[in-house]
Amino acid sequence: MKFKNTLLIILLLAFHFMQSQQTTFEYLHRSSFDAMMSDITESDSRQVYISIYSNAFQLDSLTNSTIIHLNEFGDRIKQKLLFIEDRDFVGNNLFTLDNGHLSIIGSYSQKANQFMNAGIALISLDSGFVQTALLTYNFPINRKLRGIHTTKQADGRYITGGGLIYEEITPPFRPIIYEFGPEYDSLKAKYFLVPNEGGHLKYMRSLDTNIYWGINYLFDRYHLFDKNLNLIETQNWKAGFGANSSCKWDTDTSFYLLGQRVSSNNYYDLGVIRQYHPMDTTGSKHFTWHPSDTIDFPALWAGIDLKHRDTVYLGGTRNLSFDNPYFGMQPSWFIIVQTDSALNVRWERFYGGDAYYVMTNVLAAKDGGCFVGGSRYDYINISELKRDVILLKLSKEGLIVGGNELASPSLSEAIVYPNPGSDMLQIRVAFQHPISLVTLFDLGGKMVLLQHINGREAVINTTGLGAGTYIYVITAQTGLHETGKWVKQ
Repeated sequence: MKFKNTLLIILLLAFHFMQSQQTTFEYLHRSSFDAMMSDITESDSRQVYISIYSNAFQLDSLTNSTIIHLNEFGDRIKQKLLFIEDRDFVGNNLFTLDNGHLSIIGSYSQKANQFMNAGIALISLDSGFVQTALLTYNFPINRKLRGIHTTKQADGRYITGGGLIYEEITPPFRPIIYEFGPEYDSLKAKYFLVPNEGGHLKYMRSLDTNIYWGINYLFDRYHLFDKNLNLIETQNWKAGFGANSSCKWDTDTSFYLLGQRVSSNNYYDLGVIRQYHPMDTTGSKHFTWHPSDTIDFPALWAGIDLKHRDTVYLGGTRNLSFDNPYFGMQPSWFIIVQTDSALNVRWERFYGGDAYYVMTNVLAAKDGGCFVGGSRYDYINISELKRDVILLKLSKEGLIVGGNELASPSLSEAIVYPNPGSDMLQIRVAFQHPISLVTLFDLGGKMVLLQHINGREAVINTTGLGAGTYIYVITAQTGLHETGKWVKQ
């Protein structure tokens, strides 16, 4: 008996050790179709599921969604194609259930018919990826779909917010709310047609049995609704803050809101609000990085998350193209940041620069790290409009351990651009390194430039340098050491 008890203790300790270990990986989804990520989720056993939709911009091809199952090491286990007959379908949100099943709630429409004939589809997959349920709910006929977003409540209910387009009403964007039970039965629905109730709802939440809360990200507002989904209160959030906001609650009354901060001189920056009451903005904390010469834009679908209250992950895209946000012809980067609960930055990382990257999702992982998902458009080497999907699993220190599996850019703490460049060299240094030093060497090893950087961005005059390739070294006493090549044309 003593031996059996000892063996049981050893097995339990081994299981706890395995569960506490952090894994990191890079996963690339590449196919013959243009693809984009819509959601990420992780099960209690650390299995990873991602939703990808394809052909979003090809009018002659239907959009379908693929659900991919990865293990904790980033190995693909299986995948499932999901579609709605004669409709374009996007699996917007994924939810893991206690029985190992998956719940997928998405939207369907006809993009060739201006996104009309739309509705909500609720799909269940068992642990073997066999489809066990499909329920659809049609929106009013001849209304254009703008999009939906679904949250799962603690009691298993699903609340979907979104927007339709009513072109005869001003403003034409009209919010919608649907509520479903755990078995996908329709509980409530509301269409908002009153002129002052325009917008698009996301991150719906049931505060209690009689009150619902959501954000109207088109108009930078919080809304409260009664038990019949009638709008009863509106509160604007901080002026100049908004654009594609993401929300994460950490208690029953407080939450974080990630958005874009636009300064008076039209600089675009990421910003975070820490609010301690669903509607009252008194005492809220605000944090922004700094004005930038590039467009820094929040992750498209879900940009902020946490599993532990003092470890918050957030992210976005640096150097987003407003002219062509999905297929920009310029280098861009993922920005990944970890803060504490008071929004003090612990670390910041960059990933990309060799192609056009757009971040779509951030998810806090159960082992303390985080997942970062998005798209990569290789505008340099391909002529067709086709994106790959990238998923990164980072440790809680913001690292990918064990080498660069995709032969793509590694995570960095400083970036140099434009590259190639001409008479100026711009440098962006991660937040944790407020003072740094940049040194340029020619290929013969001769130092040709030395400059201190006070702050996190610098523009360096290189008119005195001849055309050619240079080696840059960026260092700081806080542990920064980045090297690479810079080409002057």
